[in-house]
Amino acid sequence: MTQRLDARWRSEVTEALRTVEAQFGVAPQSLPRDALIAALTDAIWAQRAAYAQVRRTLVACPELADESM
Repeated sequence: MTQRLDARWRSEVTEALRTVEAQFGVAPQSLPRDALIAALTDAIWAQRAAYAQVRRTLVACPELADESM
């Protein structure tokens, strides 16, 4: 379980780093530490909100979940 959580955290951080780089147009490491932390925090919370929305959509639309597979 710990390995799965570690992998998920690494995945979230990697995706957040890409988001920050695309948003600011510079390598995340070149940002001041406080700005980088704030940007990564915002990106991770945005990712989690998007995942939660997808989850809610799938629960609200059970016809999207094919149980025959």
